[in-house]
Amino acid sequence: MVETELNRELVVPNNAEELFNEYKKLHKEERYAQGLESLFQSANNGFAKAEYELGKLYYFGNKQLQISKNYTKAFEYYSAAAEQEHALAEYYLGFMYFKGQGVDFDVKQAIYWLGQSANQGVNEALDLLGRIYHLGYDVITPDIKKAEKFFQFAVDHLYAPSMFHYGLLLEELQRVEEACELINKAAELGNPEAIINYMSRFN
Repeated sequence: MVETELNRELVVPNNAEELFNEYKKLHKEERYAQGLESLFQSANNGFAKAEYELGKLYYFGNKQLQISKNYTKAFEYYSAAAEQEHALAEYYLGFMYFKGQGVDFDVKQAIYWLGQSANQGVNEALDLLGRIYHLGYDVITPDIKKAEKFFQFAVDHLYAPSMFHYGLLLEELQRVEEACELINKAAELGNPEAIINYMSRFN
């Protein structure tokens, strides 16, 4: 039997994943209020993708959905998703600990959650860990071997920011040819810092 438009409107998603998919559908249709309600219901039922999505909305704010930035709420939703091993939520949770956003600064917790995210191959986490171990931060002392390891994983994924940051580290180690190769590649991929660095060498 073919459903009428009215019948489709009356179909209510009955699990967290369906509610999340309903949110995406309604958002695409610009039915924002209804979509947001589905998103909250999905998150309240413990669906990690919905928790992460709400974390993003509160972290960055969203005028379209009339959501203001709220780091405390962002931290709460990212935490819930990270506890379910959502890789990007783990990254943002680590980043918020690192910046002291919505939570007290705690570099050890930052390292832990960034490490969890890095283990799932998130380039942003690999890059930030590389930078932390390159330069040291708070109670974390520089560890060049660890920095190289994290940068190299991200470089293997062709992540341009890590190419640039690894290139700077290699310059310090007097491995100039390797450094130039990485920085040039990052510039070719459109990394702004690498482009500025590349241009400055020819001025």
